[in-house]
Amino acid sequence: MNKGPFLHSPHSTHLRLSGKRSRTRFSYFSFLALLLMAAFSPGILGATGLIPALEMPDVPVIKNNAPPPAPLPNVGDISVNLSLAEGQKDLSSGKDKEALQVFNGILLETPRDKVPLSVFLGISRAYRHLKAPNRAIVTLLPLIKSQTLAQADPEAKREYMYELGVADGLIHNKTGIEHYLVPVFPQLEKPREILSATHALLPYFESENPLEGVLYLGRAIDRIDPVHQQGLLSSIIDLIHDHITDTGALQSIIRTFPHEFPGDYAAFRTGLAALSGKNKDPEKAETLFLSLLANYPASLFTGSAEERLNHLSLPADVPVVAVLLPAHSYRTRGPYSHSFILGLHDFFRKEESSGEPFPSLMIRFVKNPRNYTRTLKDLVHQQKVVALLGPFFPDDFKAASSFLAHSDLVAVSPTLPPDPGLSHFFSTATLPDMMAAAAAIATEKRVTPSHVVIVYPKGPYGRHVRTVYASTLSGLGGQVIGSISYDPRRPDNQSALDKLKSFGTRMEISKDTGLPQGATLVSEDAIQMGGKVFFLGSRIKNAHHVRTLFLPSFDALYVPDTSAEPASLLREIAYKNIQNILLVGNETFLRIRGLSGIQELHDTLLATGPPPLGPSSPVPMVNGRSRPSLFTLQTYDALRLLQKASASVDGPTRQGIRQYLDSHPSLDGVSGTMTWNGPGQFKKSVTIYQLSGRRWIPSDTVEVTFGEEK
Repeated sequence: MNKGPFLHSPHSTHLRLSGKRSRTRFSYFSFLALLLMAAFSPGILGATGLIPALEMPDVPVIKNNAPPPAPLPNVGDISVNLSLAEGQKDLSSGKDKEALQVFNGILLETPRDKVPLSVFLGISRAYRHLKAPNRAIVTLLPLIKSQTLAQADPEAKREYMYELGVADGLIHNKTGIEHYLVPVFPQLEKPREILSATHALLPYFESENPLEGVLYLGRAIDRIDPVHQQGLLSSIIDLIHDHITDTGALQSIIRTFPHEFPGDYAAFRTGLAALSGKNKDPEKAETLFLSLLANYPASLFTGSAEERLNHLSLPADVPVVAVLLPAHSYRTRGPYSHSFILGLHDFFRKEESSGEPFPSLMIRFVKNPRNYTRTLKDLVHQQKVVALLGPFFPDDFKAASSFLAHSDLVAVSPTLPPDPGLSHFFSTATLPDMMAAAAAIATEKRVTPSHVVIVYPKGPYGRHVRTVYASTLSGLGGQVIGSISYDPRRPDNQSALDKLKSFGTRMEISKDTGLPQGATLVSEDAIQMGGKVFFLGSRIKNAHHVRTLFLPSFDALYVPDTSAEPASLLREIAYKNIQNILLVGNETFLRIRGLSGIQELHDTLLATGPPPLGPSSPVPMVNGRSRPSLFTLQTYDALRLLQKASASVDGPTRQGIRQYLDSHPSLDGVSGTMTWNGPGQFKKSVTIYQLSGRRWIPSDTVEVTFGEEK
């Protein structure tokens, strides 16, 4: 093999002069003598002109502790690396035969102990792609105790186990799969590797341990791209459907994946199991399907679970509470449905261990308001319905009000106000009117008399709470001096909030104007006036920086927000340099964290909401991360009210429930303490929170009324 010209030779030196090559022989011993002469007779050599004589000054000797330079790669290493890159390129482009030739060429031309592990891995992969897994195994197996494998980096060792395990999987070698592929599978990150390993592992898991297979494959879903996830999802579904029927194994999957796939499919299968066989248990199935809807709101099996619930039935003599919910597929109402379901789920999870009797639930999902009354009538005709949880929406109530008026059925709504025309219609809702009235009371308690600007969301809700707040505040001696609407669906409402500057005075502070009367300079960016510190803004005027200050003519700002990101709205207000006011919001503010910077600009930040939830609260924090919605809490309270009424009689009946509610018209609920004072009249407590650092601290409780003289 021609390896090119010799770069070094002990016998010759090649000189290239003017493009012509000449050879000059130079004795090794002559060269050594020359060096000795240079050491002992520098003057002699200097006279020859070969090495000039130098006068070296006496300098201290400095030790060089730096590591020796890395050796330059030799020609053999460069050749191997180039060939290796060529083979890997062929592999990635599907040229497996060409890659195999390149890798085998490296083996033939390189000493065995100098061949890198990546060459053997390339050969193995090429054989595997060419449907020759046995040859892949023969290539890798002899390396188990070799220095080649021992000296490899962790990533190369992982790939070695993967290649050997996948090849063993293709020939269904159980021992090889258990020793190599199963241990390395959780470490795989490349989608291609995960999918190849899954294909090799599926037959093994099907025959040996389906549960372990579901747990392993389920944890790998997030490590592959969405394009390839569908195939993995299908494999897991088939594994559960065909091989896992034991309830204990299904529960293990649910515990491992409490809020994501495949836990939802395991929950669906447990529900189906409760409906099959000789010992059918519809109530258990209902609880399991309800758990699926509560814990997996985005599940692919939501529609199937709703369909099963719509066809459940109990013996005709079993008392039931009818629950008619909007279907998740309902575009405008579906998102609310999950809040109601969480209330149902939390109630039964907490109360099933209390031992207190409660009628069975009969859940139905309604796709539009037109079907509400018909579905309710069908349930009343087929089952022993003793009460109704709902209606949840005004048009549902409007459709069903005539039926309820001519029926002795008790209805408890978690969202709608009580109706004066229905003596047996109760509510556990904290109505928008109540939140707005509580905010007005809290405002007037802090600032008397108060001058307020309202920043409210566009739409019926915003206009309604603006009116209620202004009316309540006026009755207390305060005044709303202006209101500004904004679009909660927009990410930016700067143009709307610019109108805030019309309620106050804009000032410029410079050397020429001086400070406002009664103000003192605290720093370059702040002044103190009236016992309050104001941070100064800045703008360019005539090529000079001018300090600016806005003094609001209002004491408080009321923001009954409905947006998904209320913090962004508050930051937009802060950017307007609105300072030293009372800022009051509703329960959406309680979701905000990290407002300490905004808090420093204002006197106080308040929010209205339900009572605080402690460690012993019957309603847990949602997924342990955020507080439950107001709808969830109110749904829980509605069920708690019906439970108390049902427990008061031996066997719940419509008459018994109605008599209890007439004689016990109050409830200390998780959404607040409430009292019913006759048809259409309702009273409830609202908690006032104050922001302290990063936490909302309860600071007051006010009682507000609905449907009666204030």
